[in-house]
Amino acid sequence: MKERFASEEAWLIWNGETTKATRRVLPQDLHRKARMALERVVLATQPGDLAHRGDFEIDGGYRVRFEWEHGRAVRIRCGEFHDEDE
Repeated sequence: MKERFASEEAWLIWNGETTKATRRVLPQDLHRKARMALERVVLATQPGDLAHRGDFEIDGGYRVRFEWEHGRAVRIRCGEFHDEDE
């Protein structure tokens, strides 16, 4: 499962762990919301399972991002992505 995550921080947040690194990429008060979004992404078996294809806004510029490949989400990451919004 860990191989589906592009960042260690996203993996840790999904597993409910809080570290200095996870707090750097996402404020701790957003971890619960991010964990719920990550869970939906991990459990999806087809793009139609998700209302959002490739991107979940958590709060403001904070997002969960992923790519779809071979029937599952991969390269899952979370953090602040203001520069990629365009």
